[in-house]
Amino acid sequence: MGNVFVNKFQNGKWLSRSNSMLGNKAALAVLAGRLVLYLKKGGLSKVKEDLHLLGAYLGDIINGRYKEHSKSSLTLAVAAILYVVSPLDIIPDLLPFGFLDDISIVTWAMSKLAAELEKYKSHNTQNKLQTND
Repeated sequence: MGNVFVNKFQNGKWLSRSNSMLGNKAALAVLAGRLVLYLKKGGLSKVKEDLHLLGAYLGDIINGRYKEHSKSSLTLAVAAILYVVSPLDIIPDLLPFGFLDDISIVTWAMSKLAAELEKYKSHNTQNKLQTND
């Protein structure tokens, strides 16, 4: 069933909408803020850690602390966040099982972003070590 959600995600507006936001730091900051509010709500316990990582990744890019990202990785991360915070996704979150599509999209996006996010986490670890010296 997850593949159905991923296919609809890939063929929908999410990636193109995400791509159009990349040059607009204000819009990205608003999106990051919406993610913070979304994470305070219930649900999605299975992927909240992943969403926190995506939020940190986006925040560090917005604030210029992480510059080694690829445009395609940022586009996918933003698209996944847009999808999750949108009330108008494939299965509205208010319906029973309304988070299944969100979980599928985040899980899929995290698998596609695995190498990029490992690079990001390594960058953060090295920066923390340098700051503590």
